[in-house]
Amino acid sequence: MPNEKQENERHGIEERSVFGNTLMMLRKANKLTQEQVANILKVKRSSYAYYERNITPSLEIIKKLSVLFDVSVHFLLYKTEDPRSPSPATLRDPDDPSIVWTSDLKADEREFIMYYRMLNSPNKEKIFKEIKDLNDKQP
Repeated sequence: MPNEKQENERHGIEERSVFGNTLMMLRKANKLTQEQVANILKVKRSSYAYYERNITPSLEIIKKLSVLFDVSVHFLLYKTEDPRSPSPATLRDPDDPSIVWTSDLKADEREFIMYYRMLNSPNKEKIFKEIKDLNDKQP
C-alpha cells in the first residue's frame, strides 16, 4: 500500500517543506502576494514561488526573509518556537531593519514605498513633488 508521499506524487501534489509552509503562512498573514515579496527581495516571482515549495534559497535571501517578517532564521527553517512571534503588525524592511512597516500600511502602500526607496535621489524628488502637487489640487 502506498504511503501519503507516494500518493501525493502520483496525483501531482507537491509536498511543501517546513520552510515553504512557514514562508507561505507568514506571507499570507501579512496579506502580501508572491509578487510583492519577490519585489521586496529583488528576485523573480517564479524564484520566490520555488521558495514556498521545496527549494531553499540562499542564506542571503533567508536572512532578508527573517528581517522582513521579523522572525529568526531558525523559525523560518524549522518553525520552532520563536520569542519574536510572527505578527502581521511587524514587517521589517530587509534592506534597513530599523524601518518597521506597521499593519496600518496596506500592501500596495508598502509596495509603493519599496519602489520609491529603489529610486535615485533626482527621481525621488520628482515623485515627491508630483505627489505634493496632486495632494494640493485635491478638493
